[in-house]
Amino acid sequence: METMGLKDMRLFDYIFYRVYKFYQKRDTTPAIYASGVLSVIQFFLLLSILAIVRLFVDFEIPHRFFVIPIILVILGLNWYKYEKKLDFKKFEIIWSNEQQLKRVRRGWFIVVVLSIVILFPIVIGILK
Repeated sequence: METMGLKDMRLFDYIFYRVYKFYQKRDTTPAIYASGVLSVIQFFLLLSILAIVRLFVDFEIPHRFFVIPIILVILGLNWYKYEKKLDFKKFEIIWSNEQQLKRVRRGWFIVVVLSIVILFPIVIGILK
């Protein structure tokens, strides 16, 4: 089966799959780690969007206790989608035969995306 191009695949599913595969060799519960990493990426992505909007529209940043329910909702949604209703065989069918070069490039892409979405709101906050 031909692997899907990056633009054709569901990015969050792929990130979950790659983190799951990484922790599958190291732990008996890789889905917890994969959901956690994915939730961190999604939370910081939302924070990055908030930082971009704040560049154009000045508004008060919500109190840090307002963030906790958002994080819990993201974790809950990921838990439900990827752990409760996980059909890992579907991911294996799509990405198990991925070419080594594509796999390495996409792995670096995940690291770069994670770095950017974490650093971007921090840098914007420092500059603002």
